[in-house]
Amino acid sequence: MALAATPQNIGFYYGDESPIGPLFAYDWLVLQPDQATDSRLTLLSKGGTRSLAYVAVDEVAKSHALFPDVDPAWVIGQNNAWNSVILDVRMPAVRQFLLEERINPSLARGFGGVFLDTLDSHQMTEAGRADSSGFAEAQAELIEAIKAEHPAAVVVINRGFHLPERARNQVDALAFESYLAGYDPGTGKYRPVPGEHREWLDFQFEDWKKQHPDKPLIAIDYTEEPEDASDVAEQLRERGFLPVVSNHALDRLSPTFPETVKRQVLVIHDLPEPGADQSQAHSRLGVILEYLGFAPVFRSALDVPLSEPVLDRYHGVVVWWEAGESHNRFCQWLGRNVQSQVPLVLMGLPPSAPACQRLVSSQRMKVPAAPLELTAQHDSVGEFEGRRLPARVPLVMAPVTEKLTPWVTIRDQEDRVYSPVFIHPDGGVALSPFLFEPGPDAAAYWLFDPVQFLADSLNPGNHPGVDTTTESGRRIITAHIDGDGAVSRAKMPGTAQAIEVILDEIIKAYPIPHTVSVIEAEVSPEGLYPAESEEALNTARRIFQEPNVEVASHTYSHPFFWRMMEGEAAPSKEDTDYGYSLEIPGYEPDLAREISGSVAFVEKLAPEDKPLRVFLWSGDARPGKEALRRVRELGLINVNGGNTRPLKYDSALAAVWPDGRLVGDELQVHAPVLNENVYTNLWTGPFYGYRNARESFDLLNTPYRLKPSGIYYHFYSGTYPESLKALNEVYQYALAEPNTPLYLSEYASRVKARYYGALMLSESGHYQWRGLERPTTVTLPSGTYPDLQKSEGVAGFNRHGGKHYVHLVGEAPELVLTGQAPDGAYLESANAPLMDWRREQSSQERWRLTLSAKGHVPVELRFSTKGACQVRSTHQVTRLGPGGFRLSGNSVSDFVVECD
Repeated sequence: MALAATPQNIGFYYGDESPIGPLFAYDWLVLQPDQATDSRLTLLSKGGTRSLAYVAVDEVAKSHALFPDVDPAWVIGQNNAWNSVILDVRMPAVRQFLLEERINPSLARGFGGVFLDTLDSHQMTEAGRADSSGFAEAQAELIEAIKAEHPAAVVVINRGFHLPERARNQVDALAFESYLAGYDPGTGKYRPVPGEHREWLDFQFEDWKKQHPDKPLIAIDYTEEPEDASDVAEQLRERGFLPVVSNHALDRLSPTFPETVKRQVLVIHDLPEPGADQSQAHSRLGVILEYLGFAPVFRSALDVPLSEPVLDRYHGVVVWWEAGESHNRFCQWLGRNVQSQVPLVLMGLPPSAPACQRLVSSQRMKVPAAPLELTAQHDSVGEFEGRRLPARVPLVMAPVTEKLTPWVTIRDQEDRVYSPVFIHPDGGVALSPFLFEPGPDAAAYWLFDPVQFLADSLNPGNHPGVDTTTESGRRIITAHIDGDGAVSRAKMPGTAQAIEVILDEIIKAYPIPHTVSVIEAEVSPEGLYPAESEEALNTARRIFQEPNVEVASHTYSHPFFWRMMEGEAAPSKEDTDYGYSLEIPGYEPDLAREISGSVAFVEKLAPEDKPLRVFLWSGDARPGKEALRRVRELGLINVNGGNTRPLKYDSALAAVWPDGRLVGDELQVHAPVLNENVYTNLWTGPFYGYRNARESFDLLNTPYRLKPSGIYYHFYSGTYPESLKALNEVYQYALAEPNTPLYLSEYASRVKARYYGALMLSESGHYQWRGLERPTTVTLPSGTYPDLQKSEGVAGFNRHGGKHYVHLVGEAPELVLTGQAPDGAYLESANAPLMDWRREQSSQERWRLTLSAKGHVPVELRFSTKGACQVRSTHQVTRLGPGGFRLSGNSVSDFVVECD
């Protein structure tokens, strides 16, 4: 996304706890360099947000990392309110220090400009008051030096009314503080700004507006209560300013225009942070929150409690207790900062700490007196997956009051009524053992509908949610192959290598997109199987030449424990099934060799015009932040991991993982569905086990569409007749349903749109998206429709499972909602991503629809229409019943159809 030349929204964020998603709402964003990672800067820039580095010109805080480098001869005063020293910027050495130690390094890291603060601090000193013009000239020289070395950098000054005009000509915007609402650092109190202060500022602006009418004036105000920020921001905007309204620490996100819709949910588990992805909060709740249109952000309750606001960035908070620890301090934080401010959902083990019990119920939690009478109060209880309600109950439970909507009630012998699962006006509670019916081998079956429970608790509203399962109204289908077993010999006539069997019997037979990888150490002549290498490499080259193949790497040595390469403890080698990686003499797994090295090797096997696009994790597929960063900086998509394998005889919804996980600002994209290893019990049999993936695809589509049809396997599947037959059955089953085939990298970009983006809502009801990737499909509740007349870049929608799947087209779609079904024809579905769309009423009863699409198989289109459709294009077309068409090519430009 291109960076905005003229900003509409400017943010100042001096914290580091906010997830990256909401930050994409800003065109310019001022950050503290020591609080922003290089990854954050790069991602924000690619998503259209220009980061500006905070630089104090006249001051250096005593807590700053560079303070020890300050020469005492530079110091001319103190600013006790901010515990800083004031520098003599007239000295060339000071300006050189600022340029070489603060400004240049920040711009080299990826900042797109600087915010120059404390330009008037010298006036607090005797030297500054005596030689104001000298300080102004020195500051002008600094600005000129910045622009000379970095002509494309944005320079914003705070006040700087005293600067000479030549300096003002060089800057891009002028900021000032405390126009309507201010903060006094001396008293530590927020206060309204006196009228005479505003009059003084207005007088200063007069000359600026005359000389620089096109340069923004940025008003930075401060409010104690976040609820007041929007009103102050609106008043500032009405006066012609770009508003920034935060708290005094500038770690509360400022309101935007259009409004930023909060789609992040903070999910808190109680396992140590390295095990976050193994927590039930992650593995069992993440996908549900995604289905509801949210982006879950996970954090451990064992970490230091958050110090920054919650209300400004999170729609709600969900807590899942599973370790049985006492979290009194953490629950006290929840009570102060979350409860009654945003929806709070509590799940898992009943808490024992008093502060935690107060979160569950305002009434004192009690122990019910046996015997007990248990009653299901919600239709889904005992009817969703699990059928047997538990015989035991929590030791303490919340008494039922008129404010609660119980899903399960328990009446004791004293006629007191309790509930372990209930909704209340500020959230919900679901306590063990009323979450799951346990099954064999750690299987778990939800005892109630968790999707409905979380929807009722969090109240997501009718806002559109980013979807990753559907493209142009049809379920996405992907196919990807991990490189394991490429050189294995097929137990079939001819004993070809498995890689050749898969090429001939699968890739060529099913012309949908495939993402295919190899393991370098398996196929390289310097690898483990030199005698098999030449044959395997020749086949790999043929595969990568196929028109329906996307090139990927599956590492050098297939590491089984990724985080051990980033310093995390791994099991002893004797306790592993296969060691730490493939046994390569003298080699220990190394991130650079596994990632960059293997990518360079695989790229040489591919045609020059077909770059490698995907890196597929191996082993435990639990990469750390550094591994994810390395892959991203190579310009690659990373995929694999997660543990999605729902089955009727095993866990169903409880075995569905989220689309991905944020590790800091890095994003791991999980495989949509697990591979044949788990369906064949790690190839111990049955070898036809992967046919059960068909059942998984069904469970992931009904009653809720949670995942694409993700076909995922290894070259091993080409070694046995049974496994090859199962693979064909899975392909045929998935392709028999309406689908849109995508490469794995295309699917991953849809996942990135969820986590790396912000949803904006204008006063006129127009939804817009900003961020690294734009969504191509969003979902709406079944009673809400896209207003096709008022929307832009919205081609239509399709219905599935109680939701409307809306097709978005172009770089900047705008969606308007309505409660009425559209009048007139629209696109119901297609099997290709849409490139362009126009909808016009050609007569009172007819509509002219024009579209362009680019897919991977011959294009099919289906229009919703009351009557017949006539094609007005020269494309070769086959009719597929009323409103349906198949074209001869995989792409189409300016296809025109007129429908009643």
